[in-house]
Amino acid sequence: MTLCLRCSSNLNYKQCAIVRFSSEVENGNRRIILIFFLLLLLILSGWTLSLSPTEERLQNRRSGDNFLVVCKVKDFDGAASDAKIEWYRDGKLIPRFGSTMTIERTYSNQLMINRPKISDGGKYTCKTEIQGEQQEVSAEISFVDPPKFLNVQESQHPEEGTRAEIVCEVEGTDQLEVFWQFNGVTLDETSQRGYEFSENNQILYIPHFTAKKDDGIYNCNAAQYSSFETLSVNVTGYARPTITVFDVPNGNRGIEGHTIELKCGAVGKPKPTYKWFFEDDEVPIARSDKHNVEEGLLIIESLNSEDAGTYKCVANNTVGSNERTFDLAVFLKPKVDLKHEYVVKEGDDVELVCSYHGEGHVTAKFVSGHSEFAVRNEAVSAGNSEEIRPESNESEEVTTTSENSEETSTQDEVELKSAENVNDEEDHTSQQDDGEQDEQEESKKWKRFADDVNNQRISVRAEENKLILTIKSISLEDAADYTCAVSNDAGTVNKVTQVGIIHPPTLRHYTGPHIRSFDGNTVSVYCDVSAVPSPKWHWFKNGKEVEANGVSIQIFTQGSSTKLTLENFDGSDNFGVYTCRADNGVGQLEKQIDVIKVVSPATPSGMNCKKMVYPNYGKCSFESDIYEKEESKPQTMELLVAKLEEMESDYNWSHAQPVSVPFEDDLTIPNLTSNTQYVIKARAVNEAGSSEYSEEISLETTDPWAPQAPGSVAMKCSDYCTVSWDTPNDHGSPLLKFKVTIQEMKYKTDDDEVEEKSDEKSNNNSEETETTTSDDNDETEASNESIEIKENSEEQETTLAHEDSAEILPTDPSTSVERDEMVPYGSLLVLNVDSEENQVQLTNIKQHSYYKISVAAENEKGQGEPAEIDFQTDDSPTKYEEGIDSTHLIIAIAIGVLFLLLLVDLGCFITNKCGLISCICLNLCGKNAGAKQRDLESGRGGPESNRLLDSSGAR
Repeated sequence: MTLCLRCSSNLNYKQCAIVRFSSEVENGNRRIILIFFLLLLLILSGWTLSLSPTEERLQNRRSGDNFLVVCKVKDFDGAASDAKIEWYRDGKLIPRFGSTMTIERTYSNQLMINRPKISDGGKYTCKTEIQGEQQEVSAEISFVDPPKFLNVQESQHPEEGTRAEIVCEVEGTDQLEVFWQFNGVTLDETSQRGYEFSENNQILYIPHFTAKKDDGIYNCNAAQYSSFETLSVNVTGYARPTITVFDVPNGNRGIEGHTIELKCGAVGKPKPTYKWFFEDDEVPIARSDKHNVEEGLLIIESLNSEDAGTYKCVANNTVGSNERTFDLAVFLKPKVDLKHEYVVKEGDDVELVCSYHGEGHVTAKFVSGHSEFAVRNEAVSAGNSEEIRPESNESEEVTTTSENSEETSTQDEVELKSAENVNDEEDHTSQQDDGEQDEQEESKKWKRFADDVNNQRISVRAEENKLILTIKSISLEDAADYTCAVSNDAGTVNKVTQVGIIHPPTLRHYTGPHIRSFDGNTVSVYCDVSAVPSPKWHWFKNGKEVEANGVSIQIFTQGSSTKLTLENFDGSDNFGVYTCRADNGVGQLEKQIDVIKVVSPATPSGMNCKKMVYPNYGKCSFESDIYEKEESKPQTMELLVAKLEEMESDYNWSHAQPVSVPFEDDLTIPNLTSNTQYVIKARAVNEAGSSEYSEEISLETTDPWAPQAPGSVAMKCSDYCTVSWDTPNDHGSPLLKFKVTIQEMKYKTDDDEVEEKSDEKSNNNSEETETTTSDDNDETEASNESIEIKENSEEQETTLAHEDSAEILPTDPSTSVERDEMVPYGSLLVLNVDSEENQVQLTNIKQHSYYKISVAAENEKGQGEPAEIDFQTDDSPTKYEEGIDSTHLIIAIAIGVLFLLLLVDLGCFITNKCGLISCICLNLCGKNAGAKQRDLESGRGGPESNRLLDSSGAR
């Protein structure tokens, strides 16, 4: 110890211990063990340097990843501040900041390289000094780039059925290793699937690729030193298109004017796209008014000859393409040539020649108005010898044949059809009333044509590719449009020729003898004639020809019509009598039109509103001659209506109610209050202005009346029948309800007549005390009543003849049943309908039955006159619900009440032996019998009867 203390000034503690150990070696072997432990202690107490990670792990580090190396002092127990640790590279101290820097920690120093590059590799030295003792440790650090995937294809699509080639291109060092995985399994050449590899495993081959088992995610793994990279490749098998659907018209033929669809459908992956090409055009067909292209569908509108040719459908996807072609032929309508117009003199002969040619079976005919002319059963050599015959028609055909057709070979047989049977069946019902007169004229005209055919004045013959209509001794009635209709499977082509008979102008339409105008107004007058040739037009006024100036006077003439437009302004002289003249060299026609200058009407005078009074409206008349002149005639009357009770001596008429009504000889003032006195003023109004208001006129309304009869009563049926009507005038008292009665009717039979006679005979026997005079009076009244019924029937027939939804009674065209042959059948159905409704649905109307329907309105004053219609149902209504009339309802209620009383009485008899049943039993059967009856009714017998008697006795 003394030695150590003595040398401590020159030696450190470790050296001093060694000296001491040396000096005491001679102490003998007994101290050898002690000395060994002392040396071990000295060794353990010395400090050393270490690097983390180890030197082997500092080689080939991944570039780009932040890198950290720790130099740490070990086995030093002194203060951390005594340890000075620093990093050097190439003899240069590494600073604490920068891409390569150091970070001091307790007993250590960290070397950090941010995003290292290959150039950052080299020899790095960690130097440490503690209490004058120095140590250092060096390490070689190197960086390499990680594997890099080039031309990355994360989705690859080999073609189905081929040897698939999946590419994973990797850049790396000679230490690079590439391997593949699929569904977690590493692939190699020993696999049963037969995988193959090339280019250092960067290309994977899959023989006969099948999407069902080979589609999926393939992982391409690249390993290099400490780097490991993975690229996931989504492999989906694709298939080139295969056209499986190719729909084209039958026979590859379309029809002119029709629309065709060409369908092209293909399977493939990915989904194919489609393009259509025509002929050799390299530009695909695009959407247009002519073509509609959508996916693989091509629609060609309104085919014509230019659409014939080769069409190609190309289905394409990323793998490849497939195409199909077909040749389209267009079946064309016939080509027809017909002269546009024939103008002949009356009495001449004319031939209308219709030339044509076409494909397939061709038919031809002439049509004029509602009549058709065609050669029947006549074969003609037209290309392929088509037979010319009339078009088939489901309706009945009227055919007439020339009387001499059998005798003469030059005259062909003519078929004549009435358009009443051919064309107008569907429209006959809906247009019966409006077209009745036209149909009669057409019927006469057709009959005349039929007669002309019979006597050979009109004939048709067929030659090769021609149809000729001959009209002999043509008359004015023959002037018309004649249509040559030529048909084949593609359709019908109509060419029209106008046959005009040279004749003087005849008036068809004109403005009328009078037309009203006024200053500041523009008016047009016109004339329209029928004339061949077309006429020349002239306008005259007061004998002088009118000249158009393009401003206030304009003339527009076109063919057979002319129009004169006059602009009237203050001071203009465009009023007066105008004459239109048509002259075509054959004749002349003139027509006068008076353009009247309208002036303001005179103030109404002589108004009388007291001839007839009404509850909620008034009627007024005027002096007969006040508005006789056309130029001052009013169009409307404007009224000021005031209640007398509200008027004062200085009443302001601006507070009165204004009313405007059309001008009539008997003026109607609506919406008045019943039992009220009114004072009115009136003024006349027309196009030129208005008059002054008239003097005050008094008007009075009456007390309310019963309402008017409803108007426009109708019945329509579908599922059920609905009766509707127009709300009538309530005559000053609000409507309370509508009463609708429905009575089923039937044909009178012999049984009905016998029953009526029996009733009459019974009545006569019961009235033997009556005098003969009274019998005569009864017969007279009955006769009058019958006559009145018939008259009413005729009136109702006239009214109901215009009902669209009914076959009107009493006359059925097929049976000729008169009204007096219809009698009521079944009970009368009466319905009350709210006043706000104007229709009611009937659920108990039968099919093919007759009904009499009556609708009457009711207010506080009573029930108004009913409006009645007769109606015959057909196949409608389609639904029927049996109704219960009032008689049946009363009977059902009575039976129900009787049954209920019987049940109550039976209960009373069973429980208390009282009631009607008990009374009957006591009086007719005796007490014991009653007790026995009660037991029998309660379903008891034997001992139970005894118990009941005992119980009764106890009471």
